[in-house]
This record gives sequence, C-alpha cells and structure tokens, in this order.
Amino acid sequence: MRFELRKIPYLLREIVKSEHTVDALRNTLAVIIPIVFFFYIGWPTTGIGVGIGALMICMTDLPGNRTEKFRAAWISTLIFALVAFLAAWSTQSALLMVFTVVGLTFLLTMVGVMGQRMSAIGLMGIILATFTIGLKPKNPLLYANYILFGGAWYYLISLLQISIFPYRSLNRAIAQTIRETAELLFLRAKGYNPLADLTGFNRQNIRLHLRLANQHELIRQLLLSDKRTMQQRDTKAQLLLEKSISLIDLYEQVSAVHYDYPYLRKKLANTGALPLIKEGIEVMAKLLRKPNSPMLESFDNIIADLKKTAAKLPVEEQALVSQILANIDEIFALINAIHSPNSNRQSDESSGRYTDFLTTSPVQTTAFKKHFSLQSSTFRFSLRLSALSLAALLLINWLSPQHYSYWLLLTMVIVSRPSYGQTLKRNVERLSGTLLGLLIGWGLTQTDSISLQLFISVFGLFGFFAFNRIAYGVSVVCITVSVILCLNAYEGNLWQLLTDRVVFTIGGVLLCLLATFLFPIWNAPRLGDLFAQVINSNLDYFKSASALTPFDLEKLHESKLARKQSHRQLAQLSEAISAALKEPLRRRLNWRLIKRMQLLNFQFNVLNATFASSQKQGLSLLSLEDIKNIEADLFQLLDQIQNMDWSNPKELPMRDEKPLNLNEVCKEMLMLTH
Repeated sequence: MRFELRKIPYLLREIVKSEHTVDALRNTLAVIIPIVFFFYIGWPTTGIGVGIGALMICMTDLPGNRTEKFRAAWISTLIFALVAFLAAWSTQSALLMVFTVVGLTFLLTMVGVMGQRMSAIGLMGIILATFTIGLKPKNPLLYANYILFGGAWYYLISLLQISIFPYRSLNRAIAQTIRETAELLFLRAKGYNPLADLTGFNRQNIRLHLRLANQHELIRQLLLSDKRTMQQRDTKAQLLLEKSISLIDLYEQVSAVHYDYPYLRKKLANTGALPLIKEGIEVMAKLLRKPNSPMLESFDNIIADLKKTAAKLPVEEQALVSQILANIDEIFALINAIHSPNSNRQSDESSGRYTDFLTTSPVQTTAFKKHFSLQSSTFRFSLRLSALSLAALLLINWLSPQHYSYWLLLTMVIVSRPSYGQTLKRNVERLSGTLLGLLIGWGLTQTDSISLQLFISVFGLFGFFAFNRIAYGVSVVCITVSVILCLNAYEGNLWQLLTDRVVFTIGGVLLCLLATFLFPIWNAPRLGDLFAQVINSNLDYFKSASALTPFDLEKLHESKLARKQSHRQLAQLSEAISAALKEPLRRRLNWRLIKRMQLLNFQFNVLNATFASSQKQGLSLLSLEDIKNIEADLFQLLDQIQNMDWSNPKELPMRDEKPLNLNEVCKEMLMLTH
C-alpha cells in the first residue's frame, strides 16, 4: 500500500493517458444521476436500487468492441435482474438465504470458464447478491426491476459511447502498446552501453515481453472479434488493422535485436560501433513514441556513421554490425508504417484468415461440464468461494443484530482470488486501504456540512473507478471514504460504521487467507507441465521458421500463428512463476534452476525470431544439420523436462563465453535436466 501511495503521481498520469479517466467519469455519472434524481422527487428506495444496479453493471464493462459490448449488455442485465430477485426472495428465511446465496456463488464463479468478461459478470453477480441480503428488500420483484432499470440505464450510456467512438478501446490499446514497445527499445539500447550494469536486465526484459504479449492479445481480441469491423473494413478499420499488424511485427523485430550483450560488448569494444548502435536504437524508440523531422535527420546521420564504422571492421565484427543494421532497417520501416496516416501496406492475409489469430474462450473449445472436476482450477475455486460464503452466511445469521454484518461476505468475495499470492496481495491492499480510508473518512465527517461530505463522496466514487484496475489499494481508500461519508449522512451512527467496517474487513481477510488452503490452487506443481508446453510451442515455432521461404504466404501465416502461441505459453509460464514465488512451498524449490530454465526458453524464443527474420529474407543462419540437431535436442528435452526435480539443490554450471545461439541454448537446457 505504501508503495502504491508513492506511485500516485505516476498513476495520475496513467489514468489521464488511458481509458480510465473517461470511463471513471462515465461510471460515476451513471451511478449518481439516478440516485440524485429519485431522491429529489421523493423516491429514495428507487434511487438506491437503480444506483446499485448501475454500480454493479458498470464494473463488468471491460474494454471491448461493439460486438462484445452489445452481447455483454443483455447477458449481464438479465443475469443481474435474476440474481437480485432470487437473493431478495431468499431473505424471508435464513435457511433459504444460505442455500440460495451459496448456490449462486458456486454457479456464478463457474461461469469464469467462459472468459474474462463472463468472469467479471459472475463476480459482480455474487457481490450484488451480498448487497441484496444486506438491504433485505421487501418486494423482490420490484427490487429486481430497479436493478434491471439501473443496468439498462448504464448500458444505454455505454452503448451510445461505443457507437459514436467504435474504435476507442482499440486506439487506447494500440497507444499503450506503442509506449511499451518504445520502453523495450530503450532497454535494448542499454545493452549496447558498455558502461551500463546489466544486473536485473533479463528480469526487466521478461517483464516487458510479458506485458507486450498481453497487450497484443488484447489488440487481437478487440479488432478481430468485431465481425462488423472485419466485414465492412472501412478506411479507419483498415488503417487500424495495418497498424496492429505492424506493431506485432515490430515486436518480433525488436526481440530479434542481438541478444548476447556480454559477447557483443567484448567483440565490438573499442570499435566505436557500440555508442552508435545505442544512439540509433534510442532515436528509434523516440520516433516510435512521437516522430518528428529533426530526429529523423539525426537517425540518418547515426546510421550513416555506423555504416562507415562497419566498413573498417574485421570480417567477423563487420558481419555482426551488418546483421544489427539490417534489423534496425526493418524496425525503422515498421515504425514508419505504424505512424503512416494512409493505408499503404499490402496484406499477406485474407479477411477470413485473420480470425485464426483469435484466442477462443474456453467454452468454445471444451464442454462446460468438463470443468466440473477437481482437476479444474475454476471448479476448485468455486468450491472454496462457496465454502467461504457458507461460513460467512452462518456468521451473518449469528450476528444478525449487526446492521453491516454483510460486509464480512462482501470482503471475502472481493479479495478472494484463485492463487495464494493473488489473495495475499489483495488482502493486504484491502486491509491497508480500508484503514487509511476510515481515518480519512472520520476526519471528513468532522465537518458540519452534510452537502460537502456528499460532494466529497462523489469524488471518492470517481477515484474508485479511476484506480480500480491499475492500483487496487488506492481505489479501496477512495471507496471507503465514499461509503463512510454517504452512510454517515444517510443513517448516522458513525462509531458503528467505523467499528463494523474494521471488524468485518479484518474477519473477512483472515478467513480468506485460511481458505486458500481449502481446495488450494498451487502454481509450483504445475511448473513442469508449463515448461513442457513452452518447449513444445518453441519447437513448433522453430519448425515453422525453418520452413519459411521468401514470398511464401502460407508458410508465413503458419509461422505467425506459431509465434503467437509461443508468446502465449511464455506469458503463462511467467505468470505461474511469479505466483509460485509467493506460495508457502516456494522455499522447497531451486529458484536459480527454475529461473535459468525460464531465461533459456525465453532466449531460444528471441533467437528463433532472429532466425525466422533471416529465413524470410532467404538468408539462412543455420545449416540443415544444425536444424536437425536443434529439433532432436528439443524432442529430447521434452521427454526429460516432465521428470525434472525442481527442488533439487544442485549447483548450476557457469556459462562460458561462447556466442549465444540456438544450438548453445538447447545444449545448456539439456545440461540442466541431467
């Protein structure tokens, strides 16, 4: 939490540059307007019900295209109305309420197998049920209509917005990808600076690649899943499609920038080439962010100087610089294409084949019933959350005189996450944010003006929406302040508000942490399987790269699909390793071994991108014998990785000073499995 507070200036800049500011303003107005209107005409109950409906539904409105948003609008609105009715109807009996809410919790958590958007709808549906048992509405049907109206009101605004600005989310995703690709280029430039310390370089590199892989996945989803856009393909849509393709190709070229920096620094020391390469890459990063004429002239001069320097070098060093120059030329051409205001790229894909790059949601590829097994992490999490709901509801009924006892269940639902690390992080942020928010809220209640308190609470709601997806701890502070000010103005009894919020938040946090050991979802035992999937996807990518020839569009299509799959598998492995590092079992594992194997797989992928780039140009870097040896090594590695003992405390061999290449990386990975 303290770390997040130090980042507030940075976070403020981020929300201004991203969708969060406009979305936060839209969500705040969608919630506040009906509440103010119905309170003004003397219908406070209606205002609260419609406001809750808008509040719940807006939290499910993730970035998306028109097709996704229209589909989500009717699905979420109907689900929320049904959940509201069932939860309200069940409050007539304690036993009925327990069975109904626990059942809803299980089913709504299970819909997470249908994708991220449905997972958000399920989570907010459980939270709606929690709010409902706290409110105990007397007329279930009328209350469900309030929720339905609130959801319809919100989506009227959201769908109007997406109709006027259909490419808003896509434009924002592209802009974010450009910034992060530029950041990766700056990091690459650092590798060519002989004075720069490379400590932590690989960690930063992998982190940026993970973020970019996720951004590319988002761009593909926003663009390719919009059937209307892909079918009509107007000038704007065509330009965005070309820009997206160029960005993904740019990522491959940036990855292909020479990776073996220690070797490169040694070979090009005292040649004058390293500073020029560094400056050239830094200028390209600046041009990617914002092109301008003076920088273009500076770039041309740097490249001209680098070519003169290369011409004076010995054959081996000259070949290294020539390879880097060819890579820089491709990167520069792609940067120009990205910033071109006109559609001028010749497509190498037909419209129908673009959809091959879409990652289908699980419900489309496997039967829903397949997930009703303890082998499914979603099923185990559903059981755990249902057990938590049962425990919370029993305590709520026992503590029935406590007006805000439903906050116990609310805390559990909000902070529970499938993995231990995620849950721990969320709990810390929830607890620290709540305590700080209560302190601020208590201070603000000392002012005499109720109107001022309500006005500040609106800003608290805005802050909650603005920070919710980028800094959860800060958003907790904002929503806590807003809730305390609103409830103090509406109901009074400030001391009960503060004590109940503290007691039920702490209780919910502790129960959530204990529950992570009930139907646990550990990432450490999965590492062997995930490494096997990464190696297999790298093998497929290498095979498709080996088959590449100039102007063969079919092979190029297969190579791009294999590249995308390998990036996805590497991203999943990185996420699992990050989660496993926070688990109780982490001390049993040899993390130096795990991280070395992760780095080698990542290096193989990067070197393979270089190999694929050369194959497309008809410049093969490997002989047929080399290709066969690498494939054989990868097949052998696949067999051995399954039986790898990641807890083995063996010492890792020191890396020699040979140049980094695909053969050497394969040999080193095999050595680690012995």
